[in-house]
Amino acid sequence: RQLESIGFEWSNDGLFLRVAKGGQTHEEKWNVRIHELDAFKAKHGHCNVPRASGTLGTWVSIQRRQYLLHKKGKSSWMIDERIRQLESIGFQ
Repeated sequence: RQLESIGFEWSNDGLFLRVAKGGQTHEEKWNVRIHELDAFKAKHGHCNVPRASGTLGTWVSIQRRQYLLHKKGKSSWMIDERIRQLESIGFQ
């Protein structure tokens, strides 16, 4: 209960869901950013968000680094489901 009082959340199976700044889980934060990237692609025709474009640009830069590490078979926290999501909107 002490953890819950400061914003920690638990999944249905009792496992801890990491909570990012602002009270969102990392999964929720991912979903927000992937939708923002999809909207950017719809507007600009590509997924090459400039890093200087604020939060989305920083997020895309991090995803691209992890994506490339995963593709090269190196250590990465990028999971297959997220790769499918990124590639489904044209991320490279």
